Amino acid sequence: MAGRRPLVSPAPAKVNLSLQVGKRRADGFHEIDTVLQTLGLADEVRLGFRGRAAVTMSGPFVAGTPADESNLAWRAAVELARLLGRSLQGFSIHLDKHIPPAGGLGGGASDAATTLRLLQRAWGGVTEDAVLDAANTVGSDVAFFLVGGTARAQGRGDRVSPLADHPHREIVLFIPPSTIENKTARMFAAFDALAPRHDAALGERAVPVTRVSRAEDVVNAFETVAYSVFPGLGDLQTAIEKRIGERVCLAGAGPTLFWIGNSGQGASVAARAAGLPCTVIETATAGSLWQP
Repeated sequence: MAGRRPLVSPAPAKVNLSLQVGKRRADGFHEIDTVLQTLGLADEVRLGFRGRAAVTMSGPFVAGTPADESNLAWRAAVELARLLGRSLQGFSIHLDKHIPPAGGLGGGASDAATTLRLLQRAWGGVTEDAVLDAANTVGSDVAFFLVGGTARAQGRGDRVSPLADHPHREIVLFIPPSTIENKTARMFAAFDALAPRHDAALGERAVPVTRVSRAEDVVNAFETVAYSVFPGLGDLQTAIEKRIGERVCLAGAGPTLFWIGNSGQGASVAARAAGLPCTVIETATAGSLWQP
């Protein structure tokens, strides 16, 4: 394998069209029920098979992405190699980062899933069970990115069911200038403080949204706590909504906010938000990159 050419693939971002959160489980994770959607916005993952084992990065969103053994893409490669008894000698990962890190858009998990899919292609004979086992060891969102497109995830995010492709929608992302440390853990902890509000089993509550035409259709349980956890996020949301005249909603566990709407509207929404204290990125929903 040392002489083979690099393998390259996009690693798409995601938004949650619906996200419901249940109680903490015995294993420390929370039960979730979510509908996820991949986007056109993507990192690029390049796997090399000769030279020094390393993770390197480029692109506009390198800051905040680890370039050591804690990187999720590297952890995914290590885990799959362990399961298969393979060596990573001479193996390298280069990430061209276009997805803002720690923003609720799943960039690290997507990089990990794409790495697993490329290794599956490179090594040959790698079963879906092995890839899924490696994915679930690395993180809860990684299993979804093995599927991509539109899908429902349950349990801790490890039970993924593909859905029919969502109709094309334009998306505008609003990225705050900073996030917080241990973001996801702090969001779940804040949500746990509202325990009386989510005592019912997930299956007894609203069915997840599978078709979204505008931000008012999005359901995200984390919106009950996000504006107290992220300093200034509520003010930013208010400013954006005043500028564009429409609602925006929270992406995953935040702090990214997003608008969703019909084709031909995204550029106007982005233009109206120009000058606000956030990074504005236009993108759109996108189907799966990986065919079963």
